[in-house]
Parts: sequence; structure tokens; C-alpha cells
Amino acid sequence: MKKIFRLFNIFLIVFSATFTLLAFQKHEGNIFIYLFFSILINSLLIYTINTKRLFFEIYFALFIWLGFWFKYTFSLVFLNGIIYDSGPISNSANIDEAIFASIIAISAVFISFILRNVFFKEKLYKINSKSYFEEKYLRNRKIIISLFILLFCLITIFNFNFSIYQKGFIFKHEIPLFIVNLTKWMLLFGFSTLSCFFIYTEILRLKKISLSLIIVAFFEIFLSYSSMLSRALIMNLSALTFSISKYLVLIKNKNYFFSIILILITSMFLINNYFSNHIRINFANEIGFELKNEEFIKDSLINNDNLKDNNTLQYKVSNDPKVQPDPVNMSAFIIINRWTGIDSMIAVTSYKNLSFDLLFKSFKEKKIINEKTFYETTFNVDYDGGKEVMQGKKRILKGNTLPGIISFLFYTGNYYFLFIAIFILTFLLCIFEIFCKKITNNNMIYASFISFMISFRLFNFGYAPNATYLFMISIFFSVSLIFLLSRFNFFFLNKNNNIQ
Repeated sequence: MKKIFRLFNIFLIVFSATFTLLAFQKHEGNIFIYLFFSILINSLLIYTINTKRLFFEIYFALFIWLGFWFKYTFSLVFLNGIIYDSGPISNSANIDEAIFASIIAISAVFISFILRNVFFKEKLYKINSKSYFEEKYLRNRKIIISLFILLFCLITIFNFNFSIYQKGFIFKHEIPLFIVNLTKWMLLFGFSTLSCFFIYTEILRLKKISLSLIIVAFFEIFLSYSSMLSRALIMNLSALTFSISKYLVLIKNKNYFFSIILILITSMFLINNYFSNHIRINFANEIGFELKNEEFIKDSLINNDNLKDNNTLQYKVSNDPKVQPDPVNMSAFIIINRWTGIDSMIAVTSYKNLSFDLLFKSFKEKKIINEKTFYETTFNVDYDGGKEVMQGKKRILKGNTLPGIISFLFYTGNYYFLFIAIFILTFLLCIFEIFCKKITNNNMIYASFISFMISFRLFNFGYAPNATYLFMISIFFSVSLIFLLSRFNFFFLNKNNNIQ
């Protein structure tokens, strides 16, 4: 594994150096600030790509790399310097301020990771005796896995058909809130938590990694994320695969094993991406035609010059407004623009009234269906009108633009607060991962999953931040479930278990 990381780091150095050199000539601000920005971010990622680093450190550094360096550098090289979702074009004049604030935050992350490694090194241990649920699973493996497959198939079909939870859309239904929340939690946390338990139980107790069980876990993620119209599938599959790499010694035929994994990831990613984009565009078209028909009914004139002929213009798939939406264009568009980071920092640093009052005001935001978000309106992100909420008869098209945790914390405009807040947050979340490993008998599979979910959430943070407690409750239930499955024995474990 060390050789793989070493090769990846060499590739990353060559890759980043090449594109940095291509981009810095197009950077309109201070060249030295951009070069330092590039070196810092790539150094952070290289530092974390190491067998001794935590999953959270790796994933958080990767999202920083994608949202800040990759998005900005590739926008310079391939998109003429147009940073999608950064607000009016005039905001690009503040690029140095945005990069400087980003450097402050990323430096805090870097120092936090270094100090964590110095003062809180991981201690590996193992509880020898099996938990009650481990015993039950090992004795009834085929039955339990069959029931698991049946359950996630039924719930994903239920979610898709009734549009319980789908990215970018809100469906008008009268299903009880408890059912809605339970379905959402099972799709995002519940099924993956169970998969982590099944996989790790076989690793820990049987000393093997079952390819068939990995395929089941992949299939669950594929169905769950496709039913949610989410294109983040590849990242979840990659996080699961990366955690499995911690147990390479248990894989007999590594070439065959990872060839199958690579084929699955590639095929599932392509199918999910095309399917999700296709359904999203169809839903947007459906809403557009409904709105157009309503306009014809209301307007007594047959020729309505103000009526849009193309009802999917709100679904932007290119910085060129002439490009029409289709699954392929949408997929290409999100490769660079999907990530959150430098875009929101440009928008935030361009705002003239940053203060702690603004930060506190953002916590008062409520989830309102027919309105744009606090971030979109305050920082003029929707200056071109491309993020209008579209209300159809069956569903509502509402895609929220988010600042991410780093830009969100800079609502204050205070560099000291930004540094301290990011430092404390990342340090505590590193400790949380270590805690999760401790209470789950060093379950690396689950640690990878939960750290990925937290990292992903942090970079998709900023809409109705006072509702973050719901995410924290979801994390709590997931951790409680894996703890119960891993440690519960109908008696106090410390009396009889031998901890090594």
C-alpha cells in the first residue's frame, strides 16, 4: 500500500505542477499568491495520502483540493477563468482576497492534522469475544444477507416511485414525516452502516474479504443513490474501496479482486450518472411545460413574447448559454463545477458587509420551499437568474447553492476567527474518528464511511445551518447502531473480554 501511495504522490506532483504552470499565466491577480496557494493545497493532499493518516484527514484534504485548487486551476485553463457560482463576473477582481482567505483556512487544517498526528496517535486493539449480533450474523449469514438485499431493494423502489427524497427536487406528497425521515436515513446512513458491519465482521472473525458481499454493498449504494438522483455515487464507492485496501493481506487474488471492483465502479458510475441526469432533465422539462401551459391559460393573448420557448434554461449545463441540457453535457459540466470552495470564497470576499452579525443572521434561515437561500440572495450568487425555484403540479425544482464550511465561517470577515474555528473543527473531527474506531472494535470500513459522510457534509454546508442538528442526530443513530451491533452482548463487555 505504501508503494501505491508513493506512486500516487509522484503522479500528483507532476499533475499539479503541469496544470499550475498552465494556469498561473492566466491568473489575473498576484502570481506569487496563486503559486503559494497551489503549493499549500497540493502539499496538504500529499501529506494526507499516507497509511498513517486518518480517513477524515484524507477526505477533507481531497475536498479542499477539488473545491479550491482543482476548480480554480481548471477553470483558468479550460473555462477562460470563469468560476461558476462565484457571482457576477466583476467578483473576479477580488481573486487575491479570496485566495488569501483560503490560504488562512487551509493552513489551519494543515496545522491541525500535524498536531493531531503528534499528540493523538492511533492505538490499534481488538476485542476477542464476539458480540451477540456478530454471532447471529455468522450463523445465519445467507439468510441475513438475503433479507438485507430484499429490504434495500424495496426501500429504494419505494423512494424512487414516491419521490420521498431526491436531490434537487421536492415532491408534493402526504406521506407521514416519520416515514420520510426514516427512508432518508436508511438510504444515507442505515444501509451503509449495516454493510460496514457485515463486511468487517467477516474480516475480523473469519479473516476474509468476501467479494460477493462487497458486490452486495456496491449494489445497495448504487440503488440508493440512483433512487435519490444523486451523482455522488462514485465517491461513496471509492470510500468503501479505499477502506478495504486496509486489509490487502486478506485478499488472495488481488488483481482479479480489484479488476472486478474497478469494472463495477466504472459501470455503476456511468449508469448512475446518465440515469440521474436523464431523470433530472425530464423532471425539469415536466415542470417547465406545466408552467408554460399555466401562462397560456392566464394570458388572453395567443402570442406571448415573454414566454420562454426553452423550459430547461434553469438547468445550466455550461457557461455557454447556447449549450442545451442533456445527460452528457451535464456530466461534463459537473466534473469541474460540482465542487464547492473557491467559488463561494470569491462570492463571500466580494461582499462589503462581512461581520459576526451576518454570521449570526445566517443561523436564522429557515427551509422555505419557494424562496432562494440566504447565501444565494446575500452574496448575489444568482445574479443571472439561473437558480429560480420552479413549482410544478407534482414536484418543485429547487437546487440550493452552498458555500461550504470554510467560506461560511468567513461570513465574519475575520481571519483570526476563520483560522481558529477551522482548526478546532477539524481537530475535533479527527478525534471523533478515533473514537468511532475505538467503540467499533477498530472497524476501518465504518470509520471510512462515517468520515466521508462528515467531510462531504462540511463541503455542502450553509443552507439553514441551524438545522445541522438533524445531521448530527443521523450521525448519532448510525454510531449507536454500529456500536450496538459490534459490542452488545447482554452483559458488560469489560468483565469477560480480553483486550489486546
